[in-house]
Amino acid sequence: MNPANRRLFTPGDGAMPPVLSGREEQQAVLSRCLSDLVRGESPPHNVVLIGPRGNGKTVLLNWFKRECRASGAVDVAALTPQDIPDSRSLVAELSPRSALARLLPRKVGVATVGSLEWEARTDTPAHLTRRLIAKCSAKPLVVLLDEAHTLDVRVGSALLNASQQVRDEAPFLLVLAATPGLPSHLAKMDASFWNRLGAGRLGVGRLSEDAARTALQEPLKAQNVHLEEDALDQVVDESQRYPYFVQLWGEALWQQRSAAGATSLTSRHVDVARPVVSAQAAEYYQDRYRELEAAGLLAAAVAVRPVFQASADAEASDREIDAALESTGVDAAARLAAREELNRLGYIWCPPGQLPPVTWRAGIPSLMAHVQRQF
Repeated sequence: MNPANRRLFTPGDGAMPPVLSGREEQQAVLSRCLSDLVRGESPPHNVVLIGPRGNGKTVLLNWFKRECRASGAVDVAALTPQDIPDSRSLVAELSPRSALARLLPRKVGVATVGSLEWEARTDTPAHLTRRLIAKCSAKPLVVLLDEAHTLDVRVGSALLNASQQVRDEAPFLLVLAATPGLPSHLAKMDASFWNRLGAGRLGVGRLSEDAARTALQEPLKAQNVHLEEDALDQVVDESQRYPYFVQLWGEALWQQRSAAGATSLTSRHVDVARPVVSAQAAEYYQDRYRELEAAGLLAAAVAVRPVFQASADAEASDREIDAALESTGVDAAARLAAREELNRLGYIWCPPGQLPPVTWRAGIPSLMAHVQRQF
């Protein structure tokens, strides 16, 4: 294939990047869970990948799906809320009648065969747990659910309740990927799922500087292309280590290399690529701006920006966020609601796993500057 036509980087579609950099912690947790399942045991917890959009949660799900299938020891169901709009769809996706019928002679006691034979002719949520236990007793099951923050409340309740019960009887793992609004969404399901995850709560945010450098350098190096140090510094800084922007920059630089046939990329190539990346980033910013506008959050979004201007990695306490929102003239209840809505949209977020006092971070610092300019 002509190098000019080859796609090396993968911005925006959840596809596996050429180098999955900076996600070693999340990969290690998921790999340990897979090892438990291969041994025929449920992992000690389910897993939630939580973070603002564009940080690679779907990529991690796809990586784990590939690892599970490569093991040959577990079945995988990869779903989105659109696949399971109601409880009957959930049952049909996770334990179809045809699959359960094949299990009846095996792995279940004689006393349960009669009831399972009847259940295999139905698709009702009341039977989901028993059918999953039968299925997982034959072969461990991993359920991957992307965009979990949009899951129907009744479907979510059925899934979480089934998960808690199945894991006690047979090897099963549920992995959710969601924006920071997931905990408040789970609260609507009356589920204590979030509180019992422990080490299974994994934040997926912007990359470290080293990880961003690796994500850019290594794919180019594999193609015998050198990215000069000053050019790399510029790109890492301008991408703000946001994985989607890192991939945008990588793709734009790769196209520069392909067009020019260069074996070394310099600051000059960065200057030529910048308008291309800026145009794509501006479209993304504008989508997010309209989202904030539709939610009535523009004033709140502008108010919190000064709290995070110290650096791209600035952190803020609950009190600092509240003080910033107070300038919008709303009462305490409205300030709390605004903070939670900004969190739900990933404009700001509170990474899981922190010891008190917890701190907030900007989802994308450069988005804040765009919102202020537009407001």
